[in-house]
Amino acid sequence: MKNPHSRQRTPVVLGLVLLTSVAGGPAHSVDTVPSATAPSHQVISVVHKISKVTGSSGVRREETGDRVEVALSAGILFGKDSARLSKIAERRITETARAIREAGSSAVAVAGHTDNLGSASHGLVLSQQRADAVTRVLRQHLPNTVRLTARGYGEARPIADNHDEAGRKQNRRVTLTFHRRGTG
Repeated sequence: MKNPHSRQRTPVVLGLVLLTSVAGGPAHSVDTVPSATAPSHQVISVVHKISKVTGSSGVRREETGDRVEVALSAGILFGKDSARLSKIAERRITETARAIREAGSSAVAVAGHTDNLGSASHGLVLSQQRADAVTRVLRQHLPNTVRLTARGYGEARPIADNHDEAGRKQNRRVTLTFHRRGTG
């Protein structure tokens, strides 16, 4: 049995997945975890995911249907353990704002993420400060009609293993999620 106080986290897989029962039972939604006694399930991917790097190893863009997620590495946005934007940060955020305008999106969710070094409470505060900093720059480059929300998740949503620096580096990021053509 795992220690409930362990700081090890399981990576989160991004994308939309539809679970259907092989035994012909009911389908489960993405948010529902089938019980251990449920029949075995087959995972069917229903979304074609497109990923492309936008000219920088510190920027990742993923498109799933009309949903677009741009992940900006905290390493290119901020100094270590800081929410103060770097010189290159405004350019990266401005490029993302242009993509949001071109998409015709009416809403953008800005999410700050950290690795698991330091206390969880410190990571939560830092991730919120970083999401707020990115949101302030976005506001300068987007129409007032675009709704912006900023939320810090701290270490709660890792995308890589926090056991080595390469994984922690990937987990330190700010993501901007929006939908094309005003559907979000």
